[in-house]
Amino acid sequence: MKNKRYLLIALVFLIFLIIIILNMTSKKETLQIDIGYQSVTSQTWGALIIKNKGIFEEKLKKEYPNRKVKVVWHDEISGAVINTNMISGKVQFGFMGDMPLILNTYKASTIKEYDSKIIALDGKGINGKNQSILIPKESKVKKIEDLKGKTISTPIGSSAHYMLMKVLEKHNMLDDVKIVHQDVALSSQLLSTNKTDAFSIWAPYPNFLEEEGSGKILLSGEDSEIDYLAGVIVNNNYAKNNKKVVELFIESLDEAHEFIKENPEQAASIFTEESGFDLSITKQEVKNIVWETTIADKDIDTLIDKQKFLIDLDQVKEFNIKDYIYKESE
Repeated sequence: MKNKRYLLIALVFLIFLIIIILNMTSKKETLQIDIGYQSVTSQTWGALIIKNKGIFEEKLKKEYPNRKVKVVWHDEISGAVINTNMISGKVQFGFMGDMPLILNTYKASTIKEYDSKIIALDGKGINGKNQSILIPKESKVKKIEDLKGKTISTPIGSSAHYMLMKVLEKHNMLDDVKIVHQDVALSSQLLSTNKTDAFSIWAPYPNFLEEEGSGKILLSGEDSEIDYLAGVIVNNNYAKNNKKVVELFIESLDEAHEFIKENPEQAASIFTEESGFDLSITKQEVKNIVWETTIADKDIDTLIDKQKFLIDLDQVKEFNIKDYIYKESE
């Protein structure tokens, strides 16, 4: 009888302890971080490694053991969508190409309530690598000069557009072709139905379109000799109050880059799993992309050069982009 009484007391105590633990857990403050990324743009695939391997979450859990950590990943079709979400406060971090980075910081220079900083690079296409000019599969065009008098499609204001203009300038063809705006999503249809003579586009689409038989690469973006950059931007109003989170994010991206370099086969498999592109394509991207977090002076010069291009297109006004490069000391 006495043993039963002791057992009952122990059981009551255990239930009481469980209730206390559950109450303590439920009262934990949630640390939620929203990240915009693009599984359709290979030079931003550092995000896919961080997401797949839970690198950022693990660092946050270790740093904030008394908080619930929730990282929400928003896969978007373009940097423009991510920019809209950042300005509206829906996401704090955004992976995007260099032109959207410039457009985002321009918005920060013009919108009083919004501020942003470029905190790191992700993928880099040296001298314009990872961009290409494609032509329809059955096209008789053999060299860039054969496009004189023809129509070239590209997303206006993109890095692919900038690359195209540099190539045309190099071959003295600026006034010899018609350039029209077309979204990347239409590239396969336009090329396969011969509704455009050429399409200027970024990776992984060139290899993808060749593999599916919609088009073939006429010329590599390396002919432009201008680096194609992708990076990460942060809402600076958030960053000012969460410096440790930003620091852990940059560490996570560094770790992701090291993983890609040291485990190219595994990285390609993760890229395939997260993006849906075939393994043959993701393996090629692992080789082609320089995975580099640090923003060098040369990269800032590249951003300034591309900013001038967007000014000529009347998409931005003059502003000092150097003021929008993140410094941990700030």
